[in-house]
Amino acid sequence: MNTKLIHISVASIVLVGAVVAAFAQEGAQKPAQKSAQKTQKAAAAPPAPVTPKPVVFATAPKLTVAKLKTGGGENDTYDVRGKITFTITAANSDDTVAGTINYTIPDDARQKIAAITGKPLNSVPSSITQKDTLAEFQRLTAPPIIHLEIKPLDVDVVGAKMHFNRITLDVNGRESTDQKYSNEEMETLLTIWARQIANGRPRRGIIATMNKRIAGEEDQQ
Repeated sequence: MNTKLIHISVASIVLVGAVVAAFAQEGAQKPAQKSAQKTQKAAAAPPAPVTPKPVVFATAPKLTVAKLKTGGGENDTYDVRGKITFTITAANSDDTVAGTINYTIPDDARQKIAAITGKPLNSVPSSITQKDTLAEFQRLTAPPIIHLEIKPLDVDVVGAKMHFNRITLDVNGRESTDQKYSNEEMETLLTIWARQIANGRPRRGIIATMNKRIAGEEDQQ
């Protein structure tokens, strides 16, 4: 009799334990299933649409020396140490980029220009702008810095002549980005463009995309 009771009690305990374990397992699975469902929904959610907007991309200011003509001799020059930026306005099919140069003129150079021209100091600008300037990719340029080059040019500053030798501009090399209509995307496009040139591969698509970003136009579906 006692033996039968013991067997029944043991069986009951085992059964209760199994039921408790089953409920515990089911309870643990539900949060995991809910978490997995949330993850699947998040993964399936389409990316938020990006509103096209014109991208104004300019290179970082860079110290650049220009030669200010101070006399009739070849060596009669004064070094102007200003900072230059280049704002890209168009990508061209001949692998050049058009843009606008902005060059800051430090106070010592402004005073020199005023002395050379005989004009008052307040008439000498603190910066100059040169539109429709062309830059090209430096040969075999590659990340981490993409180099653009502008051929030598002469600029008039209230009657004084300033000469620039070949100007080198720096663009941060960037392999990829998911930020459309941004400076980061422009850096990525310039990096890919430079690589395509070096490898002799087509770049019409890159050039077209750059011009769309500059104009703030949508990509064609």
